[in-house]
Amino acid sequence: MPVPQSVITDYGFRVHAPGYITPADARAWFEDLRGRVLALDGRPFGLLMDSRTQRSNPPDTQEFIRTAMAWLREQGLERSAVVLDSTVALIPLLRAAKSTGVYAYERYLDAEKDTQWEQKAEDWIVRGIDPDLTQPPAKPSR
Repeated sequence: MPVPQSVITDYGFRVHAPGYITPADARAWFEDLRGRVLALDGRPFGLLMDSRTQRSNPPDTQEFIRTAMAWLREQGLERSAVVLDSTVALIPLLRAAKSTGVYAYERYLDAEKDTQWEQKAEDWIVRGIDPDLTQPPAKPSR
């Protein structure tokens, strides 16, 4: 599989991480992103991780990504959003995030069930609008 690709955005970074990611792929992605983060000189940033089509990765990759995310937090990552296309994949991630404290800054969106996933992810990253909270119904205009 290709190495995940990071793109600079107005809010920080957007990462496209499809398919099966090997530990070597994860390291190559992180080395690229690490240089970009260090260039920010401590300025805060956000991260959207587009993991649609990603399948279960090996434990070594998962552990490396957890370590990378901890480093990113230390460098100024304020909020992140992970987009998946599988409720089966989303549920254990959400459970783990809540039990480890990651949920304080990271949200998970299921692109299969929510066509507004991209807007919700960016609203969370940029404005802190929590996609997990029920939005009040729109008031009728007069």
